[in-house]
Amino acid sequence: MVKILPVYNDGRHNAFTSLTEWQGRLYVAFRSGTRHVIPGVPDGRVRVLSSEDDGLTWTEVALLAGAEEEPLDMRDPKLLATPERLYIHSFGYRDDQRRDAYLCWTEDGLHFTPFQRALREDNLVIWWPVYHDGQFFGAGYRYNSDKRAIYSLLYNSADGVDWQVQAVISDVPYSNETALLFLPDKTAVALVRHDGYRLTPPTSNGHPVLAKAKPPYHLWVKKELPILMAGMCFHLLDDCTYLIAARVFDDDGTHTALFHYDENTLTRLYTLPSGGDTSYAGMVRKGSRLLMSYYSSHEQPHRPEVNRPAGIYIADIDIAGLIAEAGLKY
Repeated sequence: MVKILPVYNDGRHNAFTSLTEWQGRLYVAFRSGTRHVIPGVPDGRVRVLSSEDDGLTWTEVALLAGAEEEPLDMRDPKLLATPERLYIHSFGYRDDQRRDAYLCWTEDGLHFTPFQRALREDNLVIWWPVYHDGQFFGAGYRYNSDKRAIYSLLYNSADGVDWQVQAVISDVPYSNETALLFLPDKTAVALVRHDGYRLTPPTSNGHPVLAKAKPPYHLWVKKELPILMAGMCFHLLDDCTYLIAARVFDDDGTHTALFHYDENTLTRLYTLPSGGDTSYAGMVRKGSRLLMSYYSSHEQPHRPEVNRPAGIYIADIDIAGLIAEAGLKY
């Protein structure tokens, strides 16, 4: 029911994937760098591959860097497909004091504009952009070197290029990476990572929350999930059921796992071949199949010059079969 397809591995650290379908092709974007992060060494680039056969074979179409006059580590790329353009959102990491939202786009799938600032204000990250019903929204966080001052935000844009803050989603200290989707009735649903358990004293237990709001998206009703997760992605199955991919913390180490969540019960459907530095999935639905990108370091030998090298994978998943096997309704 699950087929794993290798996508990219050059012996370096390839991570933080995004997957979408645009103009009849699959596109995957991810960061390529020497390590997970090296403060003061801005060597992260956004690599973009495309596939015409549902992920069986891939062709590199771009390797995107920050501005030459201000080298940045470009991280956490997110693809955003609209009828005319394919956007890439990323944030430029300078050091522990600064990270800023950037974007670029293509209209032919081959030639991308240079990265430009998505917001005028510093230390704002658009982590998950969405194009819904002809409107641009995004979820992310306000960054601060004081982790207690980091919190989750909703953004919007009239044209997909110039963005602004719309609302606070979660003000729990150190609530950061936030995935976003919309229900047919325009209800916004956010999946918020809570890292406050890493603070002293802790401000949360590390369990993510599912937050929902109706227009104008200022009042968010939240429900905590039952386990600690990180690097999350989710996909809507119906009005109150989701597929969630995340890094999980098992007794034998970290893995990327796929879950079914109906806002009451979280059911683990499958653990992907993964380990070490892993997760940050992207999802594209193909009827009863789910194509899911992710990264993992479980097959890569450690080298002193490349700490935790990682490769990119696509999982071709029979969702209907996995859900039925778990005794759930599809």
